[in-house]
Amino acid sequence: MPLVRTYLALGDSMSIDDYTGIHGGGAVNQFYRMLGEGWRLDDRTQDGCRIPETPRDGHGELITLTIGGNDLLWNREYYLREGLESFAAAHLALLEQIRRRNPAALFIVGDIYHPARPLSPIEAAALAAANELIRRNVKLVGGRLARICDAFRGHEAACLCYEIEPTLMGATAIAKLFFELYDKAEERSPRDPESSWR
Repeated sequence: MPLVRTYLALGDSMSIDDYTGIHGGGAVNQFYRMLGEGWRLDDRTQDGCRIPETPRDGHGELITLTIGGNDLLWNREYYLREGLESFAAAHLALLEQIRRRNPAALFIVGDIYHPARPLSPIEAAALAAANELIRRNVKLVGGRLARICDAFRGHEAACLCYEIEPTLMGATAIAKLFFELYDKAEERSPRDPESSWR
């Protein structure tokens, strides 16, 4: 019987179908179709998900995570006033918990895009700092960074609706980033269940 591997999808509305206007149009479902045969999807993404609400008990050979945007939005005033240390610590703790349960998984984590509206200089600096912390944390757990912010830069009006939700174009861009990272890792570690993608 052919080996079936699990793709575990975690995170927020950056990953879901809801704002694309198409059933199956979200980044996770598009990426899952790109994977082809031999995969099962365990989709635990949810609209509005924040770091404390992200499931920690899933298992997969491949994991994607889009998280942090809602945390920054809901706690914006606190982080602007007090700094991003607590965000960075909570984000790293989440990544470490997921990694401990999935030590050999290919772990792809997205950063956070600029909304489709102007940010104040202080807000823009905070977003840039948050993304640097995300990138640092991803490296610390042996993950792969999906540079969503770079992919959306200059295209926010087309990639986003309601200022912060991915359109079909935005979801497609995220799915392509996921697949590029998967494809590169697969070339180095082809279909060996005992191998590590880290």
